[in-house]
Amino acid sequence: MAIRGLPFDLIVQILEQLTPSRDSDESITVLISCLQASTSLRTAASLSGLWEPHYRVRYTICDPAKEQSRKQSTGGDWRLMYLERRRIDLKTLDMLFKIVTERGDRRLERARDVNTMFSFDAWNVLEIAANCPLPKTFRELGAPEQGPVPSHAVPTRFWAQMLLGAIARSDAVRTWGELVNNDTPQALELSFACVSSFFVYPPMKVLSQLEELTALCKAYFIERQIPLDPAEFTTDASKLRLVCSSICDFLWSCGFEAADGELSSDMTFCFSTGNNPGQQFHMLQNRFPHLFLTTHKATIPISLVYVFVCIARKMGVAASPVDFPTRVLAVVSSPDPNVSEFFVDVFGSRTQAILTLHGDIPQFLVQAGITATSMLRWISPASSTSMLVRASRNVLASVYSFPAGAVPEVVLHTAFYASLVVNVIFMNDHRYLLNIMKHINWFLLDLLPVLVDSLTPLLNPHLQEQLTTHCKAIMEDEKEAAATSHPRSALTREVKFFVGMVFKHATHGYVGYVYGWDPSCAAAEDWIREMGVNSLSRGRHQPFYHALTQNGSTRYVAEDNIRTTYLEPADVCRIFIDAPEAGRYFEDLNQVDGKARFLLSPELNAAYPDDEAFGDQWLRRED
Repeated sequence: MAIRGLPFDLIVQILEQLTPSRDSDESITVLISCLQASTSLRTAASLSGLWEPHYRVRYTICDPAKEQSRKQSTGGDWRLMYLERRRIDLKTLDMLFKIVTERGDRRLERARDVNTMFSFDAWNVLEIAANCPLPKTFRELGAPEQGPVPSHAVPTRFWAQMLLGAIARSDAVRTWGELVNNDTPQALELSFACVSSFFVYPPMKVLSQLEELTALCKAYFIERQIPLDPAEFTTDASKLRLVCSSICDFLWSCGFEAADGELSSDMTFCFSTGNNPGQQFHMLQNRFPHLFLTTHKATIPISLVYVFVCIARKMGVAASPVDFPTRVLAVVSSPDPNVSEFFVDVFGSRTQAILTLHGDIPQFLVQAGITATSMLRWISPASSTSMLVRASRNVLASVYSFPAGAVPEVVLHTAFYASLVVNVIFMNDHRYLLNIMKHINWFLLDLLPVLVDSLTPLLNPHLQEQLTTHCKAIMEDEKEAAATSHPRSALTREVKFFVGMVFKHATHGYVGYVYGWDPSCAAAEDWIREMGVNSLSRGRHQPFYHALTQNGSTRYVAEDNIRTTYLEPADVCRIFIDAPEAGRYFEDLNQVDGKARFLLSPELNAAYPDDEAFGDQWLRRED
């Protein structure tokens, strides 16, 4: 029997068996085909309910305002909503393709367009693009097939990730900007979640994790018969303290705990386990919600207090962070004036969770050198702004404490960037702004949507002028770079090596990847003197190569120091993890007889039009 001859209800049941997928269009293709078939199939495939599970699985992130508008314009029809999001997907992918294949300021304008037109509505399709299958060369041995590798897969992944970052960070900056004139206690949860946006982790995911924790906490309370009704415990001092100490117990049962080590920046006491005091405490991962909520639950006081306060508030407890001088605490109050407020030391709750205003707090303040006349400042509920600034200072302290190479360069730059933006918004200090501009090349697509459109309006006129001037200069540099190419036919001095070459430094031993060259040293005189360039056998009058190291840092290397090498399989699999910027420049890797070269991205092929063929000949030439 042909399917069109089946009863309508059975057709619907068959279509209900289509499996929703986040990154495959197979089921949706079937539904769309049915829309173009017979009347019965078209009617069945038009049912809104059939599309809902596909929409919910595919589109997990959205711009809330745009989603509300979409629901209103479609009458809540899931089919129409899905088709509208699919239209956004296709436009986003078209812009992404142009960003991948173009050079210069046009790609910066396209990043702004994606953010302005779609914002978080473009998130899911960009996330799929940022995780599209890699060429086989870069997969781990034995890894399963991921499907067909799209054209320009590696640079597509890189630029999709850059676009995701621009979307998340521009939203974070706008959210923080609202705090400037409207800093309410309720703003803490979202504004702190936005710190993770700098690591391309949308704040709604952090909020969802906090909701899940709260649901688990309520189940924990029910199992132990701890009061859950705010009407029962908020006006009873002993029950309120029980609830707060029990939230701390719950957190510990979930794996949250005090990071070990000397607490030099956030606390005066010392905790130590193992042979590396301070190692846990100063880890960067302790500072960012998406990490201290998941993989790094052994964390610092401010992070534990954030989780405690968010859960407590969702359970009806009036809790707030306190910007205490030694370590961040929480303060809890009651609507009953006869119930005294008290403090919760989440970090130290394994020893003593509840601290009293008169019995415990004064001695801690005295130890910190706080006089009685200034005590009120340190025990009052803290604003979201003060917590963000304190968190950013903790990040800066951690960034400066790491030895070179201990953390991937991109992680350090991202953490530093987040902290600088917080401080420039709330402190309006030009030094933070200057540092942002020094790091912006790591986040090139942020230039217009984040710095110009989102950050500039929040600054004072003097800083606005500085930032605008810097951004215009970068736009001009990008435009000039797009108009420049380096054909080998125009060279008056031989450039022995090429873009895409994998090399080992003759003196320092690190492995690098060439992504540009100059016929002679083009660095500033100060750098030439500092690096002793003139002491090299050929001095400054030799080719110099722009290179990425394996950990993602950039180098400018004299030809004298370039040595042939190749990459071990384990290193190949980590290229885009440890040096994400490599994804901007390279597409694949060829290795022959101890020599290696990358295939070039469209950007580098345009900038160095002869190097692809030159490198291929070099690789196949017998030395």
